[in-house]
Amino acid sequence: MRNMKHVSLVLMVISISLVFTLNVFANSRFYSSVQQICNAYQVPVEYERMNMTSQADGHKEFTMTVKSARNQFDRVLTIGFYAIGKAMVYHKEPIEKVTIVVNVEYKGMENIVATAEREDIQKFANGEISSTEFVRRIKFD
Repeated sequence: MRNMKHVSLVLMVISISLVFTLNVFANSRFYSSVQQICNAYQVPVEYERMNMTSQADGHKEFTMTVKSARNQFDRVLTIGFYAIGKAMVYHKEPIEKVTIVVNVEYKGMENIVATAEREDIQKFANGEISSTEFVRRIKFD
C-alpha cells in the first residue's frame, strides 16, 4: 500500500512537470518565430528579452524588449508588432495584449513602451490596416 502512494506521487510529479515542459516548448516555438521574422528585417531579438504571462482571468500577455538606434525606434517598434502578429496567427496563440519596450540610446538609455491589443495587431499583420493607422492605435506609456 505504501509503495502505491509513492508510485502515485511520482506519477503526479511527472505529469505536472510534463505540463509545464510542453507549455515552455510551445512558448519556445512562438519565441523562435518572432525572432526569425525580426531577424529577417535586421532587428535582433534575444529569447531572454521575451516573456509570456498568463493573467488571473486566463488571458495571455506578451512582452518583448528590443534595442534601437535613436532614429529608428519607430521602425523597430512596427517590425516587432508585425513579427508578433504573424507568430500569433501562425501558432494560434490567444494573446490579448502585447507590450514592446524599445531601449533607445540617447544621452543614456531611454525606454519607449508601447502596448497594443490583439485585434489591432492581427489586422496590421494581415495587411488590413496600414502601419500609419496601426501606430495611431498603439498606446504609449
